[in-house]
Amino acid sequence: MLTTPVQIRFSDVDSFGHVNNSVYWSYFDVGRMDYLHRLFSDDFELHDETVILVHAEADYKVQTRLKDAISVRTGVVGVGERSVKMRQEIVNTNTGAVHVSSYSVLSGFSKVTQKSIPIKPEWKNSIEQLERA
Repeated sequence: MLTTPVQIRFSDVDSFGHVNNSVYWSYFDVGRMDYLHRLFSDDFELHDETVILVHAEADYKVQTRLKDAISVRTGVVGVGERSVKMRQEIVNTNTGAVHVSSYSVLSGFSKVTQKSIPIKPEWKNSIEQLERA
């Protein structure tokens, strides 16, 4: 899994003193974008063929507080004909505790046709290489 550090901002914390549940999605986005940039290239989002998020779910396990040091761990757990299944975790870097875990599905997508496309063989190869690193 690829590890991406995340800085908790004061605005991420709600009146209960912990990171608001909705904010975790932006943390997952940071990790997912880091993974995809390493996977494809620094400008993959500019290409006509890319991947888009089509499903996401999360399990909240431990509250995250403002002063917690956290990172997002991101990895691919499966590749289908037209989809990539991804697992992510928000982890306390001091304790190793998993605060939130997420499962998501990305679909191959053509910006030109606005339709799903197969996952390209070179994308699959890049995923295999990144997952082995």
